[in-house]
Amino acid sequence: MTLDDPIQVAIEATFHRFPRNESYVVPGFYDINSADATFAIAMCLIIFQMQTGFALVEAGIVRSKNSINIMMKNIADVCIGGLAWWVFGFAIAFGRGEWSTPFFGAGDFFVDMKYGDALMAPVITLFFYQMSYATTTNTIVSGAIAERARFPAYCLLTFWMTLVYAIGAGWVWGEHGWLRNLGAVDLSGGVIHIVGEETLPMGNPMNACVGMFILWWGWLAFNAGCAYGMTGGKWAYAARGGCGTALATWGAGAFSIIYSMVRNKGRVDIYEVVTGILAALIMINASCFLMSNCICVLTGAFAAFFSITMIPWMDKIGIDDPIGVFCIHWFGSIWGYLTVGLFAENPVPLSTTSGRSGLLVGGGWWLFSIQCIAIVSLTLLGFFGGFLIMWICNKIMPIRLDPESEEKGCDLVEHGVYDVNNSYSHFPPPSIDDIKPSNVKFDNVARLSIPNNFDTFRSDSDSLRMRSNFVFDRSDSVRSAPKIVPKV
Repeated sequence: MTLDDPIQVAIEATFHRFPRNESYVVPGFYDINSADATFAIAMCLIIFQMQTGFALVEAGIVRSKNSINIMMKNIADVCIGGLAWWVFGFAIAFGRGEWSTPFFGAGDFFVDMKYGDALMAPVITLFFYQMSYATTTNTIVSGAIAERARFPAYCLLTFWMTLVYAIGAGWVWGEHGWLRNLGAVDLSGGVIHIVGEETLPMGNPMNACVGMFILWWGWLAFNAGCAYGMTGGKWAYAARGGCGTALATWGAGAFSIIYSMVRNKGRVDIYEVVTGILAALIMINASCFLMSNCICVLTGAFAAFFSITMIPWMDKIGIDDPIGVFCIHWFGSIWGYLTVGLFAENPVPLSTTSGRSGLLVGGGWWLFSIQCIAIVSLTLLGFFGGFLIMWICNKIMPIRLDPESEEKGCDLVEHGVYDVNNSYSHFPPPSIDDIKPSNVKFDNVARLSIPNNFDTFRSDSDSLRMRSNFVFDRSDSVRSAPKIVPKV
């Protein structure tokens, strides 16, 4: 008897009472019972709190004069994006109508199931569960255009960006999806994330850290919930999905702290640590219960390394990405898809990988090749679909703020509030147009007392584009220290 034989016997003994469901591809959307639905709904309620985490992380990273605008955008993501998901998003992703094609679903527009319908509970559960995924996608767009977009235009944009996510989700998870039928694997939403010269200082690192912990908590439910139930052996992979997620982030967090200390000569950059952990969370989405624990740690650390090192490079070539969305989300999701093709193990008794394993664990090239096809197709969908929707929305209603409004800050221009000693108030007379950058310094720090012989940052293209590793406490708010430039 070889070494593999007793291991296989132990696996089969564990699951002997669970019949292998050959049609099950995670999530097994309609093949659920009341226990599975209860588990999925409970996970969905936790996943919904990820909106709070995203809002705090983004508001903590941007300058304080734009933090309320970030919060309002996240509210719009849930309300407007959720309506779009109900109207057409769910139908395109998971529609069961006769007009469905490998590229678009059809049916179940304006989702509403009649009482007595045998599929009422499974359909409503799936709609509710996937709603949390769809609105999370819009939150990523919010971070990518932070400090730059008009709020009314963003509301229009977030409604139609749901269309891009719905198409991609249908390709990977829908019964009709061509990538699913090819054998592409994405357990818990890698598809969500595919779709200046220097970096600005963080507005509130404390908020960013708190938001990261909320996201961390939500992501554990996110990936444990990818099993989409507790029966038929799925409970074991729900547990393994949560464990794999934790291990990947531990590896990423430890690496980020050590890397930052070495790079910054003993100091730890908050943004680098947050970036590394978030990149690992995104990476592990696609493969959370398919890899061994050791591989989870190593792949998480690599995700952190690449995302952290990419951000300064993107700043130097002049790509305007206030939150680091491209480095964190796009690379994290790409690496996650590749880890499935490289390290995935066949998850008995589920047929998540159609019985295949990854390239480096003896499974051959097939799964790796399919994952590469999925990466290319979803990237093209996200780029061209997003570009087309933004181009159309910009023709209807200009998206970009004018430079003077950006200097004043979105909080003041879009919502009529401003930050004085970390306290938001409605702006008083005179009118907003009387407040000019020339006489009011709208920098990233709550109104500081600066000596007359010093000047703060002058513009986004000047010395403002620098991230400090130092923080200080001002009016019970921890903020990044500004660079103070003597007047010439």
